[in-house]
Amino acid sequence: MVRKRILVGVALATAVGLSLSACTASGSADGGGSTSTTDTINAELWYAPATFDPAKASASSDVEVARLGFDTLLRQGEGDDGGYIGGLATKWDAESASKYEFTIRDGATCSDGTEITPTVVEKSFQYLVGLDDSGAQTWKNQAFGSGDPKFTADDSAGTLTISLSEPYSQLLGGLTRPGTGIICPAGLADTKGLAAGTVDGAWSGPYTLAKSSAGKSVSYALRSDYDAWPEWKTVTGEPAKTINLTVQGDSNTSANLLQSGGVDVARFYDSNAERFSGDDYSTVKFASSAYNLVFNEAEGSGSVFAGDQPLRTAVAQAIDTKGFNNAGLDGLGVKQTTVNAASYRCAVDGTSVVQSYDAKAAAKELKGKTIRLLIMSNWDPAADFLAESLRSAGATVKVSAPDPADWTKQMRTEPETWDVAVAAEDAQTGLINTSIARYLGPTYSEGGTNVSSSDNPEGLAAYQAAMATSDADQQCEDFATAQKSILERVDMTPLITDTHRYVARKGFETHVFSGYWDVSAMRIVS
Repeated sequence: MVRKRILVGVALATAVGLSLSACTASGSADGGGSTSTTDTINAELWYAPATFDPAKASASSDVEVARLGFDTLLRQGEGDDGGYIGGLATKWDAESASKYEFTIRDGATCSDGTEITPTVVEKSFQYLVGLDDSGAQTWKNQAFGSGDPKFTADDSAGTLTISLSEPYSQLLGGLTRPGTGIICPAGLADTKGLAAGTVDGAWSGPYTLAKSSAGKSVSYALRSDYDAWPEWKTVTGEPAKTINLTVQGDSNTSANLLQSGGVDVARFYDSNAERFSGDDYSTVKFASSAYNLVFNEAEGSGSVFAGDQPLRTAVAQAIDTKGFNNAGLDGLGVKQTTVNAASYRCAVDGTSVVQSYDAKAAAKELKGKTIRLLIMSNWDPAADFLAESLRSAGATVKVSAPDPADWTKQMRTEPETWDVAVAAEDAQTGLINTSIARYLGPTYSEGGTNVSSSDNPEGLAAYQAAMATSDADQQCEDFATAQKSILERVDMTPLITDTHRYVARKGFETHVFSGYWDVSAMRIVS
């Protein structure tokens, strides 16, 4: 299986011809046992950043570097469900699900010394929502929902009011996302330079881009005047004055570099993570992608699953999630029981609803059926396991494995080409509503995001109620109703959550906040 370096709903950067550019090690090469005094952290990216404009960030590397260079109004809190803490905002209030007010931090400045006022924030948001760009539209929808936002800045009061044409109860969570990072006036005045990372005054975050070697590496320098760190309670040590990020796409090489001291922090999706234990290394875990089977229920599409819940149930019974985990993720994934990771706020435990593995029961429905399985190219172990599981239950399976762009297009706009598809949801957004909406309401051709084409009035009503209330407990209650209805109808069946691990060698630490790994919270601790 290709390891999950994706963001759902946005295009992947293409990793062609990328080569390793080794950085100078900041410590000794003795397996991490000792670390010399340093002000540098050497880490890795899976791909070279395609843009340094946070509003257009799409691939994982774009998103990671956006967090270094651009501050957001809010940040993820600590713990499994830590809520939100201030970023550029020190206070926030939800008057309703359609109106929010933020107090902007006093003394926050851009990298060229420009004060970050409510007007600066307003103009950055206006730029984001006005872009005709797929990445920007994703960030806009996560932050402000499907309606039209209106921004009102009051510099004398230090406040920014956001009014929405459609209620969106998840705005606070959306404004923690890196793509909503505040771009300073100098960057907005030169958007080509912003994208290239060459505008010195564009940055609002703790770091500025110091050097970029196309396709190989980037280096970030800590701003000497920066003093707007979130009030994290668990983060100790010192931020690095220099962060070197080198492109490295091979997990075995990453492990060797970490062990030899060539890098200080590395991300693993496979059993290479198990090479590092004891006092010489520390590890944090987080959900990266949530793997689901999506059933095509579009009437007139020719899908065998349209109007046939027993058949959808049989497919769910035919799949042993442990076997899928072993085939694709070396057994390191975690069983999933709803539309996304269990770490999400308002995620339900659907254990009592999701079908258990029962090959005999599945065979009663699947025998003689022909099923078109859609999966992304290069996911060979996962595709083989799923196809053989269905064939063992008596079905004829035709596998289609297009490249990521065509896979996305088919799922969204060509229901006549597939019956069941494997989808990987980004498991770091923390926004359960975006995953629920993939199985409710209007389809992509109708302006929505429902890839299953399901008709679920009960679930849709609960989802809409959750989106319209500012009461956090009521939101979860309504979202729970929506999730249970999706699971009971078997519009999708959850498989596993892909657990990734960030390993730091002795002298360095990394942190996960509410399920989100934050690159700006890397620290030197000795």
